[in-house]
Amino acid sequence: MQPLRLVSLLLVVFFIFGGCDPERSRLMKENYPTYPDRIKRAIDLGYPLHGMDHDQVYLVFGEPICKKTIQHKGRAVEVWLYPPGGKNPCSTAELRVYFEDGAVTDWQTVRAESGGG
Repeated sequence: MQPLRLVSLLLVVFFIFGGCDPERSRLMKENYPTYPDRIKRAIDLGYPLHGMDHDQVYLVFGEPICKKTIQHKGRAVEVWLYPPGGKNPCSTAELRVYFEDGAVTDWQTVRAESGGG
């Protein structure tokens, strides 16, 4: 899971130095204290866990560049896509987080193919 940690670190640095995020501040103040320790640890270290809700994933990675419903492993699921992106960020995102019924069921990092494009 090394690539996921690198992406997480880059996103954390971006959001820390990229300006104030009022939604993140609100969630940290209102919701974070109520989360179980394992969820807090995952947020603090920047990685997803199965069962996280939308707000918890937002606290880990920030706002996705794209949200859509797709077929994944034979089921319709919501997917949040994260940078870098490229010409079509919704199909070239490197991190994908999958939700069913509002909870994380899976995630994956996808390396962009080099060359011809």
